[in-house]
Amino acid sequence: MQTRPASFEVIRRTALDWWDSWVNWTGAGLVWLLCWLTIVLGPPATFSLVSAAHRMAVRGESSQWRELVRDARRYFGVSWLWMLLNGIVVVLAPLNLNFYARLPSPWNSLIQGLLILLTGLWFVVQLFTVPYLMQQERKHLGIAMRNGLYTVLAAPGFSIVISIVSLIIAALSVALVAPLLLGGPGFLALLGCHGVNERLETYGIRDHTTPGTASTAAPGDTTGEPPGP
Repeated sequence: MQTRPASFEVIRRTALDWWDSWVNWTGAGLVWLLCWLTIVLGPPATFSLVSAAHRMAVRGESSQWRELVRDARRYFGVSWLWMLLNGIVVVLAPLNLNFYARLPSPWNSLIQGLLILLTGLWFVVQLFTVPYLMQQERKHLGIAMRNGLYTVLAAPGFSIVISIVSLIIAALSVALVAPLLLGGPGFLALLGCHGVNERLETYGIRDHTTPGTASTAAPGDTTGEPPGP
């Protein structure tokens, strides 16, 4: 019987998988960083990294370099759509906050607080969006985002813990060179994939005894989507 919180179990699985293949994740992280320096290859490299994490988390398989290249090509278009949507949010969020801060209204603080909450919710959803996309038979970004939103609304405590750990790893990777070179991006990708796997098992969509096998799904669902909250 599992006694530890589900989020802690996800973190434990992530740490074990990352440690078992830390050399591979280090190499993949360096390639990911170089791709982002080109800008154009950054989003496809991110999706390719998550795809590799998905294979590790679901089937226990390490990815070959040719698979990473293939995945980058496969997800080039959808990765850039995802990037553009996030870019719009990054640009509009501070503009809206600044706009409402200048309005002489007693509701300013409330509106700004709501905007901050919605922006935070958006980025928490993104932690699960790409991993959900990898699970789906139909690689539809809107469905993946909806699944991510369902997960956050249905399991806020679980999502908050995963988000805090992700934020800590990301902050260390930005502040210090070593964590980035030691595979920080790979750890984050694994964390998201293990988080989605755990939720699918909890929702009864995947049989935890058979990795990568869907057991049941919501009525009419053929994409591995979780039920709504």
